[in-house]
Amino acid sequence: MNLVLGSALLGLNLFVLIALPLLHAPLAWTAAALAVVALLSPTLWALVHEAIHGLLHPQRRWNHLGGRVLAVAFGSPLRAMRFAHLRHHRYNRTRWGSDEIYDPVTQPRWLAYLTHYVRITFGLYAAEITVLFACWLPRSVLLPPLREACPDLPDGSAGMAKMLERDLLSEEGLREMRIDSLGVLALYGTSFVLYGSAAWLVAAFLALRAFLASQLDHAPHHGTPVEQRDHALNLTAPRWLHRLLLNFPLHRTHHQNPHLPWTSLPQASRFDGEDIPFVRGVLRQWRGPVAIGDAPRASPSSAA
Repeated sequence: MNLVLGSALLGLNLFVLIALPLLHAPLAWTAAALAVVALLSPTLWALVHEAIHGLLHPQRRWNHLGGRVLAVAFGSPLRAMRFAHLRHHRYNRTRWGSDEIYDPVTQPRWLAYLTHYVRITFGLYAAEITVLFACWLPRSVLLPPLREACPDLPDGSAGMAKMLERDLLSEEGLREMRIDSLGVLALYGTSFVLYGSAAWLVAAFLALRAFLASQLDHAPHHGTPVEQRDHALNLTAPRWLHRLLLNFPLHRTHHQNPHLPWTSLPQASRFDGEDIPFVRGVLRQWRGPVAIGDAPRASPSSAA
């Protein structure tokens, strides 16, 4: 299943980015094709997500290689996306991983709102794009700020500093990210050149991908109790949407069972009173960030 999906999505992305401009199709048809493939970006990310958790392919080598290729098509190196996602799991709903929470004492309300809306509009994907250039900086420049973002947790749990040094910023890790970054830049640079005067279509394609990725990423966590590290919402959605998103709405089930492939999540899922429809979960982010004093708290029995 993953092989078929991955091959199809990779083929579609290569077609609209490289082959389609050579066909000189009418502008409307070209724009429509790009829009359809951009709308499939969450499915592409979901397959990269499977690779991050070692679930794309049973053989580790092919899982990693397949994940790298799909991540290049998505627009960012797999190793960076993997570190960011595993960090999300480690620090979920702590003060290092509650993206919508702000402290009015240290951050003005206007800045919190500006930061929040930038993040959910395009900021998440923009951060992934910056990796294409940041990975060329010396390790000595990258390590201090990233280490500061990966502390040990107050409950005694280890942070991500060791993985940061041994995986992401290792010699092999930096080399891999730089190679993959060149792949991304070559793919999209070629696409911009081939589209010529219609290159704005590629920019629009990336903008739509950025919007979808940034909108969906944090939706199952927005407004959920802080300091409950394995928590998220299971969002209700039509069956077709669950399949399109590879069961991404079943997010609490994933956080509590990160070893399960997307095909096994429905059988392991249950819904609680706090769970809400998928569309509502996405749209409520537009209410704005949440002051730390107003954030819901986990009960002592449920906190990780």
